[in-house]
Formats: sequence, C-alpha cells, structure tokens
Amino acid sequence: MLDILRKHASSWMIKVILGAIIISFAFFFGYNRMTRAKRSVQGLAPGQPVATVNGVEISDTEFRFFYDRNLDRLKETIKGDQAALNLQKFATNMTLQQLIRRQIMLQTAQSAGIKITDEELASTIKKNPELIHQGEFDPIFYKHQYLPYFENRFGINYEELIRQELSIAALESVFAGIDPAKTPEENAMLFTFEVATISGAEDPEDAASAADSFISQPNDWKALSQRTKAEVKTVGPVTIAERSRILSGRGTFADYEKIFALGQERPVLEKPIAVGDQIFVVKLLKKETSQVKPKNGRTGGFLDDWMREQMKTAKIITHLETE
Repeated sequence: MLDILRKHASSWMIKVILGAIIISFAFFFGYNRMTRAKRSVQGLAPGQPVATVNGVEISDTEFRFFYDRNLDRLKETIKGDQAALNLQKFATNMTLQQLIRRQIMLQTAQSAGIKITDEELASTIKKNPELIHQGEFDPIFYKHQYLPYFENRFGINYEELIRQELSIAALESVFAGIDPAKTPEENAMLFTFEVATISGAEDPEDAASAADSFISQPNDWKALSQRTKAEVKTVGPVTIAERSRILSGRGTFADYEKIFALGQERPVLEKPIAVGDQIFVVKLLKKETSQVKPKNGRTGGFLDDWMREQMKTAKIITHLETE
C-alpha cells in the first residue's frame, strides 16, 4: 500500500485520499479533546480539581477515569433504573475517597524513597494484553497508536498512571510485609532489629546525647551500651503484624512507619523515638522472607490502620459535592 502511494504521490486522487486521512485523524483527536472538556465533573468548572491532598491537586480528568471504571463495575452487579441513579451517587463518593487514599499513598511512597525504574515500567507495560500482537509486544503500535489514543481518550498519561500503580503496589508490599509475586500464605516479610533503650528519667540531656551517639556510631553499639548503661537487645524475626514487640508496644503509627521503612541504605533511625521517660534507637539487622503464614492472617492489617490515621491528619480539601 505504501509503495503504491509513493509511486503515485503526484496523482490528484492520492492527494485527496491523503487529505481525507489527515482530516480524519485531526477530527478524531480534536473530537476527543472536545468530548473531555464537555464531560467535566458535575458541579465543577472544566479543569477545576475535585480535591487537594496536602496541597496536591486531584484533577477532574483523573476523577472521571476512575469514576467511569467504578461505575461500570457497579453496573455489572446491580440492575434497575433507580439503582442506576443511586449507583452514580455511590460511585462518586467511592471514587473521591479512593483517589484521596491513592494520593496519600503516592505521597508516602515518594517520601519513603520508592522509585520505579524504567526497566520495571517497561516490563509491566509489555505484559498488557492489549499491546500483544501475534504473541509479542508491539512497540510501534504502542508508541504511535496506543499512547496517543489513551491520552486523548482519557486525558491521562498512560506511563505515568502505570508508574503510580507500581509505586502504590511497592508501598503496599512493604506495609503488608509480603512479596507481591507470592501469596500471603507463602511469603511473609520478617524483620530483625537491634533496639537500644535509654532511660531519661534521671538526666534527659545525657539520655539525648547517648541516643545521638547510637545513631552516629551504628557499628559500636556494644561499647556504647556499656558506657551509657543503655539496654541493647535483638528483636525478631517479627512481621509487621507483630510490631508490638518493638518499643514495648508503646509506639505510634508514625513511629512504626519509620521503623519498617529502614533498609540497607539507611539501617538506623535518623532520630530517636521518645516514649515517656525512655528513648529508643532502632537499627535494622535483617530483612528476609518466610514461608510461615502470619499468625493473625491479616498481612494488610497495619496498612489499613495506618491509612485511617493518615486520613485523619492529612490536609484534604474537596471541591466535589457528595452525599
């Protein structure tokens, strides 16, 4: 076909055909843009965000994308005209809460240093069945057709969307203590910590100074414990669900969040944790997987509890009317 077009490029008929193709593409993409503008979220001006979470906006296009998906799934299970009306209200509320939670998790993943490499992104994209032609990933179709179609159809950058989903999945795997490639029954994450407990009852300034020494000298804890009379003990292996074994069970959600975010690059807490008249410094010794099923059977329990706390403290402003 291309050979024919090249051979007869000077023909007026070919020029008419090419012109029609160009007009069709311009109309298609232009129409999609106009359609998106008209389909702004009810009650909001076009382009107005539906909410802000800690100063970060949730766009109306992002809301529409998730709202349409949620509404389609709900319609599959509930039938009837009146039910459809109620579904729209329910889908609106559900989508707004979903996106607020999603934005909090993205912000947490960023602050925790979770980064999705280009290789991880490419590997995930290549598994999309819509991009598989004749048994193989089609890079030309993906780059020149799928990407522009997705952005014009939904107003969202496909690669950024996938990168965000991978960041959330990585964060969930850390908090849930599981390897996402395996089931919770097969694989629970185990942590082993070394915890230095310093009493500040007699001299708070000396206790604070001792805590700073443990942080700055992570390899000399044995000598430091003798010099400062701090108690140093190993805790673990423990799962996140067994976090009460750390800090004598007196830590806050924020405290445990910092502890379980420790890794090879940053194995020691940057700041000590003060609970009552005691000061704790925590160092990660080992992080490994286990074939033992968590005792409480809820690998995601800590994440759920933590999310409820984050929802209470986050600065959330909604511009969308909900019932």
